[in-house]
Amino acid sequence: MIYVIAIGAFQALTAVALLGSSKLRSKADFLLILLLCCIAAHLAIKFCIYSFVNDNEVRTQMNTFIGFCYGPLLYLYACQRRDAAFIPASRWYVFLPFILGAVGYLTVVCVLMWSADAGHAVLYYYNETTTWMMMVLGFLFPGLSLRIAKQLPDMPQEKKLINSISYLLGVISIISLGFKTAQSVHLLDSSYNYNIICRDIVYSLLLVVCLVIIRYKYVGIIGAQPVKAAAQTVAAAEVLPSRRMQLSTEEQRLLLQSLEAYLHKTKIFTDAELNLDKLAQGAGISKYHISETLNSYAGKSFYQYINEWRIRRAMEQIRFMNEKALPVNVLTLAYDCGFKAKSSFNQYFKKITGLTPTEYIKSLVAASVTIHE
Repeated sequence: MIYVIAIGAFQALTAVALLGSSKLRSKADFLLILLLCCIAAHLAIKFCIYSFVNDNEVRTQMNTFIGFCYGPLLYLYACQRRDAAFIPASRWYVFLPFILGAVGYLTVVCVLMWSADAGHAVLYYYNETTTWMMMVLGFLFPGLSLRIAKQLPDMPQEKKLINSISYLLGVISIISLGFKTAQSVHLLDSSYNYNIICRDIVYSLLLVVCLVIIRYKYVGIIGAQPVKAAAQTVAAAEVLPSRRMQLSTEEQRLLLQSLEAYLHKTKIFTDAELNLDKLAQGAGISKYHISETLNSYAGKSFYQYINEWRIRRAMEQIRFMNEKALPVNVLTLAYDCGFKAKSSFNQYFKKITGLTPTEYIKSLVAASVTIHE
């Protein structure tokens, strides 16, 4: 087991370094970095326990409270990918189980230092309580994340990433539940500690989570860079004359975050006459800095970036009207979202979502009918 733990911790730290060094990471990616840090910390603590603690009950039973962070961090990541203006701190309460788990963990450690017998008794109740809590939350937060992922049809890579991690966390809960139930009804030989096998599987799946994040985030970014570089060159030539880079990567990240908050608040992207000068004036940001950030940091031209916001609004409007069983007029919707013509609206909608507006509406109607049936 100790080799699996060591490899998993190293893999998590490697993923943190790769994702943290990427210049194209979004603000939501910091939640993934936190998730990887939690996995690394979890496995590092287990490595220390298995290497330096002689108490067999502590080695084989004591749950690490850091596992309570996995589901909430994935859920917050999904929320921020759905809404760029979302503030993760507004859902602070999702970490209450983590806080309670930390208190329980430290209590067990203190009691064990005072008395081994009393500590083992407290450890039993702590382990039972946290095991069931982790299994319940291991189904709850991945389920919520999967639900949010369905609302990201214009982000296929992010959707696949969220789905993959959700399924892996769900499998961890299913395996834990299976072993726990089998032990409760005495289907397993009580003379052998099956917790070791269960933990081996869980730690291996955490290693897979790290690999999945690297695959969809870092490898995807590296593979996309040549295409983005070409797009940036064309975009820079279309929007503004070539200028020397003035902003650092961190400044570009903060500028994009500020710009997204402004767009979310004002909905200025619905203005069909919007151009770079008008956006810069309204947001109080240099147009050169906006252009530099979009081209270099986001890898998009100004109009590509704005049209993505428009299509996102169109999809929200379609979903809302579908839920209220209201008819959708595509031409009216196109004008409402800032497009000057239905043809350009259809073109961008198809380019971003892979479906025409009519096909997207039909898919939602069909999904609603299936649910009601």
